[in-house]
Amino acid sequence: MKKLSIQDLRDVVVGATFLGSGGGGSPESGMIIVDLIAKVKREVRLVGPREVADNQYVAMIAGMGSPAAFKERKFSPEGYTDVLYAFDQLQRLYDWAGSRFKHIMPCETGGGNTVTPIYVAAVKDLDVVDADGTGGRSVPELGTTLYYLYGIPTSPIVLADKNGNIVVGWTKNPLDARMAEEIGRHVTVAFGMSAGLGTWVATGHQVKTCLESGVIWKSREIGRALREAKEQKKDPVAETLKITNGYELIRGEITNIETKTVEGFDFGKTAIEGIDAYQGKKLIIDFKNENMVAWRAADEPVAMVPDSICLMSLDGNPLTNADIKKGMKIVAVGIPASEKWTKHPNGFGIWRHILEKIGYKGEFVPLRK
Repeated sequence: MKKLSIQDLRDVVVGATFLGSGGGGSPESGMIIVDLIAKVKREVRLVGPREVADNQYVAMIAGMGSPAAFKERKFSPEGYTDVLYAFDQLQRLYDWAGSRFKHIMPCETGGGNTVTPIYVAAVKDLDVVDADGTGGRSVPELGTTLYYLYGIPTSPIVLADKNGNIVVGWTKNPLDARMAEEIGRHVTVAFGMSAGLGTWVATGHQVKTCLESGVIWKSREIGRALREAKEQKKDPVAETLKITNGYELIRGEITNIETKTVEGFDFGKTAIEGIDAYQGKKLIIDFKNENMVAWRAADEPVAMVPDSICLMSLDGNPLTNADIKKGMKIVAVGIPASEKWTKHPNGFGIWRHILEKIGYKGEFVPLRK
């Protein structure tokens, strides 16, 4: 077991924002959540998956909605209520089976959604499991997760708003994450584009064998490295690449951003013109909440999901797609996907429907420098 201090949690927010591939919640919201945690606990308990018994249930709580909506989200004086309502309802469902949650974990890695369950853990005095269901990145849909890939049921799904309105759903096929996504997105729109989400209750055995371990601590290490790089006048990108084994794709200026929000998703395209050593080069990134594919030319992808395409300002501030603006000078970094993605025969297949809408119908092109 490890202990995460409030400073550790601030580093987690920064590191998770970077790993979030453009989504996963605003770091501003993440820092507000850390402030809420500080009112409840001075530190939280972090346990590794191997510290969880195989037959113990682990709750998963997240925020659901568009990144833009989360960036504009207003937190009530009494706290981050929608996720607490979602957790309480999920617990009531499992009370029927005689199970009380002792552990909670994030769905994905991102500036908001990594610390969201940690806030619930602080309020409810739970242990946080150092794992996620997306391989250390953020994802746009319930059907683009390791949970779905490895057959962990989506049902029951719980959604709640800040006023305590709650919707509980079961799909006919408990593994039908696509239908759960449809339900969740329609409810989220009705709840004002953001909601607390509870689903994918996994056993300790499933967490160990199907999901990605160590992502919260890795986020903390990245966040700390970025903070120390600023203090010591080091190159923040170089320090981050050491931890992630990633590649610098381009340093440049954002020359255009096209964004529209449709059914709870932020769709868009980011154009980057190279500067310095990248003068004369271009990178175009298509995103659906998260960055999906980066193009050097119209028919030449250089990075695509499940590999991560992450953005950072030149002075080391990670950016989501809700934070970027035309004229910003940024660095785009590619990070190879977890083996949980690459070694599964359908690890790329569950992304195809998104990439085809963007205009890519080919096979997976692994990240290259």
